[in-house]
Amino acid sequence: VASATPISGPFEQSGGDANGKTEEKYTSAGELEKLIRAIGTNPNLDTKQKNLTIQGLRDSVWKSNCRLSKRKREEDVGALGGFSEYFPGQAHTTEPNVATAARHQPEAVVQTTQQTHHMSFSMSSAGASARLRRETPPSSYFKKSVDGEISLVWTSYPQSTAFHPNNNSVPLFSASELAPTYHDGGINHILGCPHYARSCKLRHPTSGRLYTCRLCCEQTREMAAKDKDSPLDRYEVTEVLCMRCGALQPAGDKCVNQECPSGGKPFSRYCCNICHFYDDSVNKSIYHCPFCNVCRSGKGLGIDYRHCMRCNACVSLKDDHHCIPQRLQGNCPICHESMFQSTEPLRGLKCGHVMHLSCFKNMRGHSYTCPLCKKSVEDMSEYFALLDSAIRMQPMPPAYAATTSNIYCQDCGKVGNVAYHFVGLKCQHCQSYNTRELQRVDANIMASLWQGYNSHQST
Repeated sequence: VASATPISGPFEQSGGDANGKTEEKYTSAGELEKLIRAIGTNPNLDTKQKNLTIQGLRDSVWKSNCRLSKRKREEDVGALGGFSEYFPGQAHTTEPNVATAARHQPEAVVQTTQQTHHMSFSMSSAGASARLRRETPPSSYFKKSVDGEISLVWTSYPQSTAFHPNNNSVPLFSASELAPTYHDGGINHILGCPHYARSCKLRHPTSGRLYTCRLCCEQTREMAAKDKDSPLDRYEVTEVLCMRCGALQPAGDKCVNQECPSGGKPFSRYCCNICHFYDDSVNKSIYHCPFCNVCRSGKGLGIDYRHCMRCNACVSLKDDHHCIPQRLQGNCPICHESMFQSTEPLRGLKCGHVMHLSCFKNMRGHSYTCPLCKKSVEDMSEYFALLDSAIRMQPMPPAYAATTSNIYCQDCGKVGNVAYHFVGLKCQHCQSYNTRELQRVDANIMASLWQGYNSHQST
């Protein structure tokens, strides 16, 4: 995708050293913002292309900065005298420090010592290096004890006493999982995803992967992959990742890291500790229904919605409601997707059945009856008046003048006998044209048959 300005890479490079090798440098927030603004103001890109380009740029910058941070951390740890003091439970080696030995031993001995030190470290950290090749730990890791106290158990800061990179209890993630995602593609720095605005990620309770929301997990599952995750169960989520500081912590309404740039602000304006649902939208009202056990759009029960126990659904106080037991527990009759936890707007029909609003609009282009019960989905009096006019303007020919039809009305459920017309058959009880023809009878034929039958009986 073309951008407004040429971009050689996600990070800056210096002029190079004496050997001609380029040196990577961190990409600062100001430099990244300039690149994002250049992409955002490019008139040759549409909104989707801008979001994809900006997200890819942020992911690339995040990976390069993580790589440089890891390299710098290894250099700092090596300067402190080796790795043994940062691996608890590992025996301290009696081998002298390489830097100290270099001042008292010949060059050949120093090289041998360096090789021995490298081999011992490779053997002791073989398991950790195999994991670090593919995944990266979070910046900090907080856990909740049995008593409910949250404490720091690991941090990436080398000088901290909780710095244990070889501890298998510290979860590891890919760089793309740890990279922050943005609700607006990063133009206005609104954290979140295309579905919701929030500043945290949910950790999958089964696989341990990080997803910004459950819908992002569903999109990932739809993509071709060898190791697909199961659907993200929002109720089983126990840990979240703060996208501002990168700290993994127990699920809550705000970051517990004292050094987080958020300053104790919540992850979003609305936080639900039951559904683990977060949404920072300004012009959206959300409430948690204890009967549905999900969060729904609205001001709350008794304000603009009420919960129908028979239907097991929240219905508006303004609409006329027709009870259908467990009507939201099934799938949409058009797209066959679940409606109970759907984020799309739903449309209640006149008969009481429900479908997605987008599915309803598509269906109304060619039909006005419910696909389940065949009743009219809304008031069709104007359309039936047009059919009355068409019948008056097109009388039936004399050959069909005496033809009648036995009909069943799908709106009122009654049967009757009406005059046949090819435009439509009108119910005499509810004045609806939503009828079904059961039998067609020609009065002239029936009269001649009846006359023949009587003559046969008389003879």
